[in-house]
Amino acid sequence: MRSGYFLVEAMIAIIITGIVAGAFTMMNYYTSIQSDILKQQNTKTILEIVRSRLISLATDPDSDSYFELPKEDANNTLPVSIGVGTDAWGKLIYYSTIDLGIPNVVDGNYSDTNTSISPNNNIAGRLISYGEDMILSTDSNHSTAQGDDIMLEIGLGELNHFKLYGSSEISTETRGYNSAIVSASEPATPINGALWYDTVTSKLKIYSQTDSNWTILN
Repeated sequence: MRSGYFLVEAMIAIIITGIVAGAFTMMNYYTSIQSDILKQQNTKTILEIVRSRLISLATDPDSDSYFELPKEDANNTLPVSIGVGTDAWGKLIYYSTIDLGIPNVVDGNYSDTNTSISPNNNIAGRLISYGEDMILSTDSNHSTAQGDDIMLEIGLGELNHFKLYGSSEISTETRGYNSAIVSASEPATPINGALWYDTVTSKLKIYSQTDSNWTILN
């Protein structure tokens, strides 16, 4: 009878051990999920901070009426001047930018190529976190982030709006059209739908690549 008690006690101990082990496994699983979610949120915040710094440093070194973002470093990494270069997983943030006007040859610290980086021609810069898997799945042919990548783009409209008015409160859908280039001379190599406020005539104009003309809006 006593050996029977020992057997029951051993079975109970095994069952309790299994329950405890299962509980710890579930706790570790949910902790891992919460950690990844937190890192995703932190990475989005980091990208927003980087975006703000890039926009604040943008300038028009070649006086072509288009603001250029700081040029990317080797392997499409952020320039040291930004101060933040990695996401919450410790992976370097992918960064690319284009010069939407005449190629800049004045200041080597700023974008000097007009090679498109996005199907949307109104995008001036792109930031991408490789995500949890540490693999870059998004390229210049994608308009949205692929896989678990996290992407944030800098639109021409919000860039101009911030530099001209000190604010970039523009939605993604209207980034290319909500802000006008303000200058006395016609913008060089304008993109389709670009807005130009001619300070000589005090007129707002929109550019059409169909007929290569500026149409007065007011």
